[in-house]
Amino acid sequence: MSLQQHASRFAVVLTLIAAFIPFSAQAGEIGNPINKGGFTFINFDPSLGTLGTGSNANGISNKGHAVVTVLNSDGSFTNFTGTPNQTVQLNLGPNALAFAMNRSNAIVGTNNGVAFFLASKGSPQPLSSPAGASSAFGINDNGQVVGQYTNATGQTPGFFLNNLMSTAITINAPSGPNVVNAQGVNNFDLVVGFYVGTDGQDHGFMANISSARKGIVTATPIPDPAIPAVAGEPGATFVFSQILAVNDAGIAVGYYGDSTTSQHGFLYNTNTGKYTFLDDPAVRFSNGVEVTQITGITDSGELTGFYTDIAGAAHSFTACPPDAFCPNFPHDLP
Repeated sequence: MSLQQHASRFAVVLTLIAAFIPFSAQAGEIGNPINKGGFTFINFDPSLGTLGTGSNANGISNKGHAVVTVLNSDGSFTNFTGTPNQTVQLNLGPNALAFAMNRSNAIVGTNNGVAFFLASKGSPQPLSSPAGASSAFGINDNGQVVGQYTNATGQTPGFFLNNLMSTAITINAPSGPNVVNAQGVNNFDLVVGFYVGTDGQDHGFMANISSARKGIVTATPIPDPAIPAVAGEPGATFVFSQILAVNDAGIAVGYYGDSTTSQHGFLYNTNTGKYTFLDDPAVRFSNGVEVTQITGITDSGELTGFYTDIAGAAHSFTACPPDAFCPNFPHDLP
């Protein structure tokens, strides 16, 4: 299950860079292409030799390279980047989680509760701004970073960092206790994520940084989806949603949780307000629960994320839409 947590992005359900990593590339385990909803899915785990409980693809760059976290059998994490055909291990340490990557191979994430930035051919550096930055969840091709921090009053709003030398902009919740997870940012300063509402549940938001005043912007709530009927989940009702990434066309991705505790992926068009629901075709019920989370989207529309199998173990995927060019997909498959 997921390293991303209901309310803090890691742990409700489990939850290139060769120039600076002295590890060999690993092919891992790749499934056969499967079609669903017009998308071609490739399911994979990045390292068959070290795979523990499961793998979560947490984001994808516009070059089609995913960042993937493996939960090892001892409870530690191992992070990778690459395509389904070949991944490279990242030397981030056993407590680090890599969440996003941009076209320049810069990576952001969290390590022992401290947000970090990892430049290509560099080493992980904690973010100096904002003070109290605990997680960096997204980075765009301009090097702008979004995440979550703890302020002086103990609230945990989101942040937008224009560059590593700048002062961060605070992203406040539309309502509720000001618990904000700024998850993704496109190249036009559109930020998406989720916040805890007055009902205690997570709900999606978007925010345009151009509307910030005096270093603060208040997020705009995204309407919750009217969820579809799902086979095997009679009478299921909506509980929460998390939006995790957005591309330059304004197409956001994420997932919702329902009253059966299952989770289902979706795409959300920020221009039209339309939801499209999409689960990995290999997902299976485990003790009455099935999980698909869509965690990343490229400008070409390629998706990444993870799903759970009949044993409840998570596996990563990438998915290419029809009539789209997805770098490294599927022509580099064995």
